[in-house]
Amino acid sequence: MLANDAFFIQLAVWAVFGLICAIIAHGRGRSPVAWFFIGALLSCIGLILVLVLPDLKQQEEKERRHQLETRRLREQLAKERQIADLRHNQVEQRLGVHDQALGLDTSAPAQIAGSGQAPPQLPNSTQWYYARGTERLGPVSAETIRHLLQANAVHRSTLVWTEGMPDWKALDQVDAFRGDLA
Repeated sequence: MLANDAFFIQLAVWAVFGLICAIIAHGRGRSPVAWFFIGALLSCIGLILVLVLPDLKQQEEKERRHQLETRRLREQLAKERQIADLRHNQVEQRLGVHDQALGLDTSAPAQIAGSGQAPPQLPNSTQWYYARGTERLGPVSAETIRHLLQANAVHRSTLVWTEGMPDWKALDQVDAFRGDLA
């Protein structure tokens, strides 16, 4: 009879550990059935394992929030690009009107003072961003930055950045625009 009681006690301990592990596993986004058997077979070790493993529900929620934030930022970037393109077109139109009024062609690259050489040109595909106060504008082409510089819309100390640069730099610190500042 004593052996029979010991068996039922052991069976009850296994069931309790299995049940505890299953409840915790369910709350953490894991399979309650699998963790019932793990808890029943491993007892305390199963309980420790289910408590140590990361919470899948929290990870899924974190990933969902990350995806929503990424989508929101992409939409915001698309809107900012539309605004930047609109501003770029407006600046180009204003520069064209100024060029006509002054009889100049500021779209041609300026010569480096005294050398007769054109400043280094960046590929047209390079997109630049520039800061005006706390506002970051762009992407625009290097040619647009040159037009803005000639129109005094940006200055030597205006911060610019393009892909591949580690950080924002003042225009007078960027080799591509030094010739335009002369």
